[in-house]
Amino acid sequence: MRALADWYFTAHPPIMHDLHEAQALMYTYSGAAPQNPNLDPILFAELPWFSNFELAQMTKWGMPGVYTHAFMDGWSPGYLGSVAYNHNGMMRMYETQSGREAGAGGAGAGGAGRGGRGEGGAGRGAEGGAAGATPGGEGGRGDALAAGRASGPPTGRGGGQPREWYRGLPIPPGAVANFSRRNNTNYMETGVLSALQLAASFPNLIVENFYQKTKNSIESGKKEAPYAFVIPVQRDMTKTAELVNILRIQRIEVGQAGAEFKTTDGTFPAGSYVIKRDQPYGRLAKNLLEKQSFPDPELRTYDDSGWTMGLAMLVDVKEIRDKAVLDVPTTAVDQVMVKGKITGTGTAALAVAHFGSNNMIALRYRLRNVPMKVAEKSFNANGVDFPAGSFVITGSTELSTARAAVEQLGLTGAALSSVPSVAMHEADAPRIAMYSSWTGTQEIGWVRFTFDRFGIPYDLIFKERLKQGNLRADYDVVVMPTQTATRQSVFQPPAVRPVPYMKGTKYRFLGIYGESPDITGGMGGEGVDAFAKFLDAGGTLIAMGDAVRFPADLGLARTVDASGTTSRDFYAPRPIVNAEIVRLDHPVFYGYADRNIPVKYLGGPLMSVGPSDQQGVLARYVGGEGAVLTGLMKGADEIRQRPFAIDVPGGYSGKGRVLLFSNNPVYRWQNHGEFNMVFNALLNWNDLAVGGPPAAATATATARH
Repeated sequence: MRALADWYFTAHPPIMHDLHEAQALMYTYSGAAPQNPNLDPILFAELPWFSNFELAQMTKWGMPGVYTHAFMDGWSPGYLGSVAYNHNGMMRMYETQSGREAGAGGAGAGGAGRGGRGEGGAGRGAEGGAAGATPGGEGGRGDALAAGRASGPPTGRGGGQPREWYRGLPIPPGAVANFSRRNNTNYMETGVLSALQLAASFPNLIVENFYQKTKNSIESGKKEAPYAFVIPVQRDMTKTAELVNILRIQRIEVGQAGAEFKTTDGTFPAGSYVIKRDQPYGRLAKNLLEKQSFPDPELRTYDDSGWTMGLAMLVDVKEIRDKAVLDVPTTAVDQVMVKGKITGTGTAALAVAHFGSNNMIALRYRLRNVPMKVAEKSFNANGVDFPAGSFVITGSTELSTARAAVEQLGLTGAALSSVPSVAMHEADAPRIAMYSSWTGTQEIGWVRFTFDRFGIPYDLIFKERLKQGNLRADYDVVVMPTQTATRQSVFQPPAVRPVPYMKGTKYRFLGIYGESPDITGGMGGEGVDAFAKFLDAGGTLIAMGDAVRFPADLGLARTVDASGTTSRDFYAPRPIVNAEIVRLDHPVFYGYADRNIPVKYLGGPLMSVGPSDQQGVLARYVGGEGAVLTGLMKGADEIRQRPFAIDVPGGYSGKGRVLLFSNNPVYRWQNHGEFNMVFNALLNWNDLAVGGPPAAATATATARH
């Protein structure tokens, strides 16, 4: 995505095309309801203009199954091609039926009909499939049926009328089953050529609209509140820097105030970042930083309903409705590099404050061979308040190296003349394995990306490594990112015909990260036994998202039950909700200052624990409509007081440790405010039992806004 954004700002194309494979036989994006109010209304007139032209052309060429309007909405700004319409251009996007190889159950070029601008397309003579297949079927997200209400938009079919109002020619019987790769290419190529034909016919109009949308964004920032967003100087400036740098990647203009300034919305110190809205991408800034108010709980959306960056990254962002903010003098920011601060001149120890920076784990692994301890209680030194979880580094030979790393990573430290007298434990840097299934690896890839970015070393392992046994000899912690890991999937037998994933003369680049003679089937009993022995030998398992089902279903997490589900009426397309930290003193929550935090709700299993493990509940959802901070959650009472972070002794002997995070704290480089739940668990993997008793349960918790 970063590479695409960089390319976009080199070429500045008014239109970008995003090709996907999901819908039968092809869907062309038209931006249905709900539509994001921060996107220019001109865009939502352009989208059906193009999609209807493509539909008309492909219908004229005798290509069945092409449709528009009835699948994807215009709410989320987060798709690959959104880089165009987020910056006042237009996104074209197709979802095309996946093709099969000729002779492998597909018809190949047979039944071609007229087939569009290339021979071999699935034209009027195509066969197979279910006639009149509904949009959203054959892959994709038909269960959500993104555009329209929960029951889906009316099709217009009935009686002797087989036609769907949004589709040109019906899907012939058998077309889905026999759709070839040639058909797939022909459909996409014909659609793209049709879009190019329309763009070539009206180039001046397209450029004029591009200009007008940019002008409208600037004028909106001058006339409509909020006029700006301010990111004040705050305790941890590393996540602030990351947020600002993400805005700058999108070429949103950011300034830094050189002096204190006042507005009716508050007083802000020198060094605060100011994002004024009277700029070409002011609407995008508003879209990313404001609270998302979903327009209708009966509507469905294809993707996230809430993404407010300040909440997701645990960064304080202030909305400014005072127009005078547009006159605040600032210095333009290109990229933010936070330099750490170290006070004092002592040589006995270097203390590094845990203010919630995700760079604490980067520091530990950058100085992996440097002994350091973790303070279990807060202390004050050299005028700095060091919270629990802060590092203390002793040994004069290593202090200069540590000082340099602290400054490079933007952390806060103090050179001490004496070692603090608080309780501490060793900051043992664990040997980490990351377990991955062979299917559904997208979310696992985002965790790998995050670990790589913070310099956290790990081995990627699969079921083949589990069969070798003796995990504890090589690893202290196994991280299991969200993946399907239920009892049923674990014991799923291999397919009759093996599916190898091996490097060979035909596939020279497979096997770089792992190989298997057969990727089908689950880990089986051998895999479960390997995990049980790992835990019984004192290892730690960290499970995230849907993966919490694995230790819970297989009896490796004592009384934890992760089989709970919400009702059919519950609907929560990834909002951000309020959560309550029950054990603020637990090592998992070192660096968190407030008991209430925003959490990205990703629909993980609903967990519960028996009476003997209540002390293991670390955090829970507040629940209720008032706890929905941004986006949509219909039926929010269903998650009230449900734990999402649990720490219990693990394995059959209880010598190991199992941490379960059903909230998936490492999600697509978005929820930086939750990363430290996993990072802290890694840093304190063999000292998780410190801290006091859990807080008493409360019926409600103060919401964070």
